Formats: sequence, C-alpha cells, structure tokens
Amino acid sequence: MNLKQFASLAALGALVLAACAAPPAAPAQPAQPAQPSEQKPAEPAKKFAGITVNAITFSGPQIAEPMQRRGKEFSEMTGATINVVTVPFADLYQKILNDFATGTNSYDVVVFAPQWMVDYIEPGYLEDLTDRVKADADLQWEDIGLFFRDFSATYNGRIYTIPLDGDFQMVYYRTDIAKELGLQPPKTWDDYIAFAKAVSEKKLTTDDGKPVYGSCIAKKKAAQSYWMITSIASAFIQSQGTGQGAFFDLETFKPLYNNEAFARALEIYKETTQYGPPDEINLDVGDTRSLWTAGQCALTIDWGDIGTLAIEEGSKAKDKTGAVILPGSKQVLDRKTGKLVDCTPE
Repeated sequence: MNLKQFASLAALGALVLAACAAPPAAPAQPAQPAQPSEQKPAEPAKKFAGITVNAITFSGPQIAEPMQRRGKEFSEMTGATINVVTVPFADLYQKILNDFATGTNSYDVVVFAPQWMVDYIEPGYLEDLTDRVKADADLQWEDIGLFFRDFSATYNGRIYTIPLDGDFQMVYYRTDIAKELGLQPPKTWDDYIAFAKAVSEKKLTTDDGKPVYGSCIAKKKAAQSYWMITSIASAFIQSQGTGQGAFFDLETFKPLYNNEAFARALEIYKETTQYGPPDEINLDVGDTRSLWTAGQCALTIDWGDIGTLAIEEGSKAKDKTGAVILPGSKQVLDRKTGKLVDCTPE
C-alpha cells in the first residue's frame, strides 16, 4: 500500500468513526426563554494586585514567622505578593550591604538591627521616610516609644526605618527556685554568679527528670552573643547611663575594651558557663528560650520574648518567671586609668 492509498483509507476511517460515533439528530425544540445568569460578578481588582515585594530578615521564628504570617494576610487584603527571604543572622548585615553596594537591589524591604542603620544610610541606600511617616495617620507614629522613634528610626533628624519592636535586655529568674533556695533576684553580676552557682550545686531536676541549669545564656559564635557580653560589660563601663557610650570613649574615641572593666565582664561571662548547659557556647537565643520554657533554666539574659513565651500553653515556667533590670556593679571603669574603682555616691 502506497502512502496515497494509506492517506485515503485513514481519512475514510476517520470519517466513518466520526459518523458512527455521532448521535442521531434530535428533533427541533421550541425556543426557551433566556434564564438569568447565576455567575457571580467578578471581584474588583485589589489595590496592589500584580505587585511583588521582596523582604529579607534573619532565620528563626522571632521575626521571620510574624513577617510570613502578616505577609500572607496583607496579600489577601491587597493582592500584593510578599516574599520573605531569610538568612542566618551572622550573614544578614553583609548580605544586605552587598546587595545594596553592587546595585543588585534584590530586596524592597530589609529588617535588621538598628545599630547597622548608619552603614546603609550614609551611602544613600535607604529611602528617607520622613514625609511618608508624617502623612500617614494610620501609622500612629506618636504611639511608638520616644526612644525608639529617636534612636532606632531617626538619623540626623530624618526618619529612615519603622521600628517593629522595642525591647531591652533584662535578667529573668525562676521565682519558685529563688523561694525554695532562699535567693534574691540578682542586683549585681556577683549576685548573678552566686545565684547560678547555688542552683547548680543543688542539682535540681524538672518533673520529667531533666537537669535545671543555674544559668542559660546564648553564646553561639557569630550569632547574637555579642549582645550578652555587652549587657554584662555595660555595668562596669558606664556609670552615668547610656549617654556615656559603651564601645568608645566619647572624648578620645579610644575603644573601651582593653581595660579592667571589660576584662571583669569577660571573667563573669566565662564563669557563667560553668553553671550552664554542656553545649552553651553553641546555643543561640532560640535554644536558650526553649530551655527556659522547658523549665531547665534558673537564670537567663534575654529581651522581652521570655515574658510571652513563659505563659504560653505547655510552658513549664508559667507563673514561675520573674524579671529584673540588668544587674549592676559596685565597681566601675575609671576611663583615664583603665582601672576598676569602687563606686561612690558621687
């Protein structure tokens, strides 16, 4: 059979099949009146439909989870697509800076620690939000604490960031353990050491047999441990409040690290490790928070997160969590000599 004959047979077969498969023609029916359409009217286009916003922050539930949750809600309300990119905290500063400096501009929104702000503002990477903030009554700018409006959001009198939270580090302690052992909340870092040591020596355990540590401090390298050592050192370096600065002498700009005050802070930081979890130097804040809610810590340094986590369902520290301001010291740095001297009423 040649191709021409095959083509003719194939065409004939198709027609036959079509003819065989076709149903007999139905008798003509009288025209029916048109029925009203049941189709719902199309929803009006949402305000930001088609717009994509890329945001970056650090990995972990503290910031990323609320951003992802609220981003989804915002998308449903406005039609915009919100992408939240996360990187390890240790990489966040440089990741943002590299993206800006190379002109890649992968991110429309960046969420970062406020002390990095100047490094992004001076080269012109961040938008000046001053006029936008003043024009947006819904933002309720005056409802944000003055310190955070001025320190975390403003540079040279102009607004460049919107604070997402405002918190300070403090010491949390287990009220039930303090009562059981006759201990007082620590007022100085020496008190903190004594409290942690007393708990450690008692070898307390949780109801399910896990050890209770005298102190739990996030000390993971290249993470957020630098906040912890700064909180300890500030008690020895500053005697007149935060206006003195904690990193440099404001008159000479000499670093405030090579002195007896910072050395003492490092000694305390090191000693607390004796009363903490075996792998404390590898723990980040998420880890120490989990230990706290598991009932395994008698003391910790943290921001306000512990307060809310402690009362969540399943927390073993519920109704057992107390908080005090960061401990102080009976000695402070003499910035002229670099020595520790006793505090006086003056």
